[in-house]
Amino acid sequence: MPTGVAPHLSTPALSFAIRGLAWSLGLFGLLRLGWFETHALLPLTQFQGRIATAGFGAPALPVEVTLACSGADALALCAGAILGFPATWRLRLAGVAGGTGMILVLNTVRIGTLGQAVASPQTFAALHLYVWPALLVLAIAGYVFGWMRVAETPRDRRASDSLPSTTEPPPGQMAPLTWRFVMLTVAFLVVFVAVSPWYLQSASGLAVAQFVAGAAAVALSGLGVASTAEANLLWTARGAFLVTQECIWTPLIPVYMAAALAYGHTWIRRALALGAAAPLFAALGVARLLVVALPPAIVGSPLLGIHAFYQVLLAGVLVFAAAAWRHGRGAVAWRRALVGGLLGAAFVYLVGPLYTRGLAFIFAAGPPLDDPQGALALLPAFQIGLYVALTLTLFAFARWRPIVAGVAVLGLSQVVGFAALHLVSVHAGLAPHVRDVRAWAVAAPLLLVAAMVTHDRSHR
Repeated sequence: MPTGVAPHLSTPALSFAIRGLAWSLGLFGLLRLGWFETHALLPLTQFQGRIATAGFGAPALPVEVTLACSGADALALCAGAILGFPATWRLRLAGVAGGTGMILVLNTVRIGTLGQAVASPQTFAALHLYVWPALLVLAIAGYVFGWMRVAETPRDRRASDSLPSTTEPPPGQMAPLTWRFVMLTVAFLVVFVAVSPWYLQSASGLAVAQFVAGAAAVALSGLGVASTAEANLLWTARGAFLVTQECIWTPLIPVYMAAALAYGHTWIRRALALGAAAPLFAALGVARLLVVALPPAIVGSPLLGIHAFYQVLLAGVLVFAAAAWRHGRGAVAWRRALVGGLLGAAFVYLVGPLYTRGLAFIFAAGPPLDDPQGALALLPAFQIGLYVALTLTLFAFARWRPIVAGVAVLGLSQVVGFAALHLVSVHAGLAPHVRDVRAWAVAAPLLLVAAMVTHDRSHR
């Protein structure tokens, strides 16, 4: 695996990031214009609702399909990334058309499944807040990166024709497995969505939740924290915590299964990895509740820590996966991942509060945003910390200038993003969903680093 960084890293990557951000914000503003919403977006959304009703049947209860169901934000993000990429206009317009079609189809299916699940508030909330957002983010990311790969092919072919035969071949024995992983992840998430009405109401899922609550009580007692469990309710001195089927069935399960099948070199390893899924995620469910045992200096509110558990876990997995991709699976990868992860965490804990207060000061005059789980409060420091961890893991430490420039781009995106949230909150009365905030928290630094890697590879 390559360990170095080409000298042409900063300018193309940052130019792409800035162009993509500008296109996304411009499209977001266009889609939010009153005239456009009334005469284009709302009729399109209502048309999707009629198609969903025809395909899935009438909802069990009346459901209002509003502009919040349009998928416009996802469309602006997807189209902005494609239009900002350095490719021919023919390829870019074709990419936007394909991405628009994919998002409209997925959004129609989303409306249909939510209509069928509306009779069960718990199932509806899980699908609406967690499952479908994760599926949409993965589908858009997979499509955009796939389109980028296709758009890069003509340029790579032209470049290879002009290079001598001793030129280093393009990277990649990980590429086929990576695309297999993306395809399997999308497929498994579709199945995960389809069977959600069963597992979110199943007695076996409730039994697992009760087991997790009881195991967490035993573990906390062993750590010296007074705790008891009654059915699926965990009682501690820091509050009571209800463990439901929704807490057990995380969207990370289908992602894990896809990784087991994509990266297992033999069927024996794949079978062992799949067999380990149940005890692994049961243990993670227990570990999620052990956050209440952490000192208040580390986690001020245990409820916020429990809600952010899988977000932080996903960040750690991304850092170690990036190290394995870039540096192989040896000691170098582990060292780079540990150092990058520790420095990213150090930023979150040491500099994060000051950075967050500085960002909040900019919007102090505006109305406060609805943030029931603290996801918005965590986002600024978390994004910078994840970006620092990923860049220090992937790139040489001497390449500090592009890394610092990337921090500036990410900070600017946060300022613009929060300004847009305040604008939408005041004028449209829309509040950001927790699922969207958590997706933004992970996707923004990941996409910025992916852009840097893409341009790094194209200039080798």
